Amino acid sequence: MNYKMLAVDMDGTLLDSNKLIPDENIDALFKLQKSGIKVVFSTGRVIESAMSYAMAIDFEADYVGSNGAKMAYEDYIENLHISTDRVIEFAYLCQEMNVDYNIITETHNYYYQNLDFYNIYYFDNEMVKNSEILSKSLFCDIKDIEADLRNEKIIKMDMYETGDDRLAKIWEKLDHNEFTIIRPEKNYVEIMNPLASKGNGVNKIAKHYGIETSQIITMGDSGNDLSMFEQSGLSIAMGNAHGDIKKLTKMTTDTNDNCGVAKALKSLQLI
Repeated sequence: MNYKMLAVDMDGTLLDSNKLIPDENIDALFKLQKSGIKVVFSTGRVIESAMSYAMAIDFEADYVGSNGAKMAYEDYIENLHISTDRVIEFAYLCQEMNVDYNIITETHNYYYQNLDFYNIYYFDNEMVKNSEILSKSLFCDIKDIEADLRNEKIIKMDMYETGDDRLAKIWEKLDHNEFTIIRPEKNYVEIMNPLASKGNGVNKIAKHYGIETSQIITMGDSGNDLSMFEQSGLSIAMGNAHGDIKKLTKMTTDTNDNCGVAKALKSLQLI
């Protein structure tokens, strides 16, 4: 098959467990791009974080960020918004049920009560300094930032908790027809515009370049990668992915800590 694009997830896929891109994967990305194949970083991360990784290795990529709520390719940046009123409604529900959450706008990230979730994904390391890149703030009650939110445009809301599965109760109260709502992990829910998904974002960028869906390779490890697996010619699960994810892909590679991205590309003789 004449593949023309690779859409690669970041956490658990391109990045190792230390949130670094291993040298073998870096080399693979450059070789792939040199061969004329487009590379898209397709991630649940905010797009600024994805861009910071590319800048750290001096690599030019296209981006699907916030699980498809924001896209950047060539000179284009696109955002898919969600209702401020509904987000505020969900925020009150979270606070009532003692569930942590964050709200992502086009330009800022608001975190309720703590930065525990932020610190899992966005801690500084030798490759990137997210603390210098990402605009963020803490708040203690949605009332404190409601006026600010009404002057901004929201693209995503995340909910998360540990313990007694309070998210299951919230899940039942969410409007699954009005939004794209996914639960990639038991303790984590993501809410976005109904058109937002990794699959839709990747295919929009592919269409811009005249690339067919059948010419796209996708790699990932989690439930938020399913949409791009379904909308690609070749779907590849990481060795560290859950068994249920592996069953839904056409191929499985090594783990993220063993440079599974590079190994898959080599096995396909693309590099």
